[in-house]
Amino acid sequence: MRLFVFYILSLAALSAHAQKVKRNSLVTIRGNIGIPRTLTSEMFRTAFDGVYEYNLSVNARMANIFFVGAGYQNTQFQNNKDVFAHYQFKDPNNSSNSLPYNTRLMGHAGFLKLGVDKFFEKGYMSYCLNAGVMACSYQKVHADTSVANRPYPSTKFNAPYIEPEVSVNFLTDGNLGFSIMLSYATMLAHFDPKAPRINHIEEVNSKSNSYVMSWINIGFGFTVLLGKK
Repeated sequence: MRLFVFYILSLAALSAHAQKVKRNSLVTIRGNIGIPRTLTSEMFRTAFDGVYEYNLSVNARMANIFFVGAGYQNTQFQNNKDVFAHYQFKDPNNSSNSLPYNTRLMGHAGFLKLGVDKFFEKGYMSYCLNAGVMACSYQKVHADTSVANRPYPSTKFNAPYIEPEVSVNFLTDGNLGFSIMLSYATMLAHFDPKAPRINHIEEVNSKSNSYVMSWINIGFGFTVLLGKK
C-alpha cells in the first residue's frame, strides 16, 4: 500500500512541475495484448505457461501529462505441456480410460490505471500502474482424488494484483497510435496446486512456493485519441 501511495504522489509531482509540455488527448482508449511468461512462484512457473493477456481501458487526462483511467483485463494460463506430457489422468469410473491434462487458469479483472505520457519527436512514452482485483478460476480440472490433493480447495479465488507497465507509443496521422509494451504483474496470492488438483505431480510439488504468483508480459498495443490536440 505504501508503494502504491508513493507511486500516486510521484505522478502528481511530475504533473505539477510539467510546464508547457506536449499533452495527449483529453480522453484516450488504450488496449494491449501479449503473451505472459510466468516468473514466480517456482511452483506456479513449473505448472503453468501463459496463453494470452489483453486489457482495455478508458482514460482521462487530468493535468498536463498525468492521466487516470479504468479498464478490464483477461488473462489465461495453461498447464505446462513439457511437464504434463508425462502424465495421464486415470478415470476412476473407467480404469482403461486415460485423459491428457489440459487445465486452464482464467482471470477476469477490473483495474484502475494511473500514468504519465512523456513525448518525444515521433511519439511518447507511457509509464503506468494498473491495480485491481482479479477473479480467477481453474477450468478443465481432472477430479483427482489422491491424498496429495486433499482437502479439496475451491477451483475459484479472488486476489488483488498490481501491474506496472511501460510502453513506447508511435503516432499516426489520424487519431490512432500503436505501441510496444512491457508489464510485470504481481498477484497478491500464493499458488495452491491442490486447487487445480495437480499436487500429486512430483515435478510440481517438489518446487518452491515461497513467493506470490507473478508474470511478465511483452506485447503490442493501440491508443485511440478522442479530441486529439
